[in-house]
Amino acid sequence: MAGARQDPVFGPVVVGDGGRYVQALQDIAVLIPPFDSADVYAALKTLRIAPLLDGVRGEPPLDAAALCAVVIALGRLIAAAPDSIAAIDLDPVLVGARGEGAMVVDALVERR
Repeated sequence: MAGARQDPVFGPVVVGDGGRYVQALQDIAVLIPPFDSADVYAALKTLRIAPLLDGVRGEPPLDAAALCAVVIALGRLIAAAPDSIAAIDLDPVLVGARGEGAMVVDALVERR
C-alpha cells in the first residue's frame, strides 16, 4: 500500500509499507516530497519486506522501478494539491515481476 496526506507540521508526506500483513507489522517508511526513485528505493530497502524485492524461494525479483514510479506520482499529486486533497490511500498496489509493472487496484481520495 501507499498513502499520502497533508501533515500539519511537514506538509505533504507519503507513507508506504507493504504486503498482506500491513496492519499487523506496522512496517512503514515516510518520504517528504519532492523525492526521486533513488530516495524511494532507499526507503523501500528499510522495510522488513525488502528481501521480497529481490525475489525469494524461486520467485522472480519484483518490479521495484515501477513501484518507485507509483510512489513518485503519488508524491507529486499530494504536493500539487495542498488546498484540495487531504489524503490519498492506494491499497492494494500489486507489483509484478521485474519488467511487468505495478498496478493500483483501489484508491481513496479524501478532499479538503
